[in-house]
Parts: sequence; structure tokens; C-alpha cells
Amino acid sequence: MNAVAAFLKRNPMVRLLMLAVAVTFLLFTRWEYTNGERMPVSSAAPLAGPAELPAPLQATGAALDVHTHIASQALTDMFSGGGIPAAGADDLVARLDEGHVERAIILSAAYFGFPDDSNVIPENDYVAAEVAKYPDRLIGFCGINPLYASALGELDRCLNLPGMIGVKLHLEGSGVDMANTRHVRRLTALFDRIAELDVPVLIHVADPGGLPLAGSAFANLATILNEHPTVRIAHAHCAGNTDDDTIETWLRLGNSGYNPETSFVDISACLAFHVDAPLAQRELIVWRFRKWGIENVLFGSDYFVFDGETPAETLDILSQYPFTQEEIDTILSNDGSTWLGR
Repeated sequence: MNAVAAFLKRNPMVRLLMLAVAVTFLLFTRWEYTNGERMPVSSAAPLAGPAELPAPLQATGAALDVHTHIASQALTDMFSGGGIPAAGADDLVARLDEGHVERAIILSAAYFGFPDDSNVIPENDYVAAEVAKYPDRLIGFCGINPLYASALGELDRCLNLPGMIGVKLHLEGSGVDMANTRHVRRLTALFDRIAELDVPVLIHVADPGGLPLAGSAFANLATILNEHPTVRIAHAHCAGNTDDDTIETWLRLGNSGYNPETSFVDISACLAFHVDAPLAQRELIVWRFRKWGIENVLFGSDYFVFDGETPAETLDILSQYPFTQEEIDTILSNDGSTWLGR
């Protein structure tokens, strides 16, 4: 060994070569620590395999679809331009069966103007008649346009029809401008009567152009909701119009009208719109629902023969969001009884 050491000292080129070999070995050899000792990977314990993927989320049926539509022949002609037969309860129940959904709420679209209220009574009567065909499967909500002088009388009349137990308000479809003082008075009077009757409401909130309410318009609606704290309200479309971040305004402002005891939200249309969004966006939507309260999130498809996803399609869409399985089960098992007051 002494002779080898003496040889290396006398030959600097050899020393340089040996140093290069050592550095190369250190750079290109992977090391791991095993039992406190650093060892080359070839000597260490085997690396763990890839992490097991979580089981796919299951959304195979629902107790209630809170957001479906049918239309009379008159309204069907308005939407389609004519020539298409109206699709009623038979078509809807077939779609419910396809998705293994037990019951559905039909939201009358009688709030659409013609441009007067001539179709309001016929439309609400049509929905009531279709609900009566499947009384164990279907529930009816009266469509009311607060701007019509007949609104309060039609509210009372329609709620006395068999199977009609709630109110659908569509601010955009009714042309309600929440920055207009006269419109605000009309909607306030309607809420006064709704509170007296103690019936549930499903509301679509947007301005007449379909944009989110802002400024005084939002403040005026919030005032109405705050003045009627016992009215049980389900906000359509993630509490916005498809999804426009309005849900965070409801949650963030202390006087927005959101009440964890009486405020509900449905998933219709908004989840379908964002189903192919980046994961971060879908996680944000799930976070919003958690802030709202998963127990107050309602399954809704927005099914209409002209538009909207079927209940089965909506179930598939729901399973593509990063909820927990327990959260999905909570949403799908919600029969709406707290909101409906039944």
C-alpha cells in the first residue's frame, strides 16, 4: 500500500484521473438512506409502487330533482317557433326513471310575458294537470310574474290547485329590474304574501339582460330577503346565473339575505357549464357549496325538452367534481323536506 501511495504522489496525472472517476461516481449514482446509512439505490430497499388511485365517485340516483320544466303548447310554440308538440309529464317521468330519480319539481314558466298575463293561468293550470298524472312522482311550483297586477290573485289561486305547493320566481324572465322602485315594491308585496302563506320559493336571480345583480339592485333584493327571514328560498344555478361568483357575495356580506336556516342552493346548469373546467375551478365551486352548507345543496338538472341536461346526465356531471362520496350521498339523498316544509 505504501508503494501505491508513493506512486500516486509521484504521478499527478494519475491522481487527477482518480479524482475524476470519484466525482463521476458521486454525481451519477442515486443514493437513499436505509436504517440511518446512506446506500446506493441498487443496495437499498425497493422503492414503493405508485399511489393507489381513489375509487371513482358514485352518483347513481337521487331522491328529488328540484329543477325541471315542461311547457304548454302555447309556450312551446313561443320557444320553438311552432310545429313541435308539447312534451309533458310522460316525457319527464321517463327521464326520471332513466336516472333513477324518485321525484321531481316542475317549475311552471308562467312568468314569461306574451307580453301580457294572458298565458299565466293557462300555463299554471297545464302544469297542475300534468302533475296530477303522477302525484307520487311530481310536485308543482306556480310561475308568478311580480310585475303583473294579477300576481297576488294568481298566487292564491294557483296554490289551491292540487299538487302546486311552491313558487318559481324568475327575475330575468319576468323583466324585473331590481334598481326600479316600482318593481321593488311589486316584488316586496309578493314576498309579503308568500311569507303569510308559508310556501317555498325557487328563485332565478339576474337582471333583465341576464347579468348578475350589482349595486343598488343587489341591495334591494337583499333588503326584501332580510325583511322576510322565514321564507325558505332555493337559489337556482349555484346562486347565480350559471356561475358568476355571486354565491360568494351571498356568503360574504352580512346583510345579503343569506340565512343558513332558510337558504338553499341547487346545482342546475352551473356544474354542467364548468364540468370541463380546470380542476382548480371545480374545487372552488365545491368549496363554495361547503361554505353554503352541503346539507342545503339540492340536486337539480334544469331539464327541459328544448334545453338543459337530463337527470342522468346531471348525475354523471356531479360525479366529476371533487366532492367526497359522503357529500355526494348527502346531496342526492336530500328529499327537500326542510326547504319544502313537508
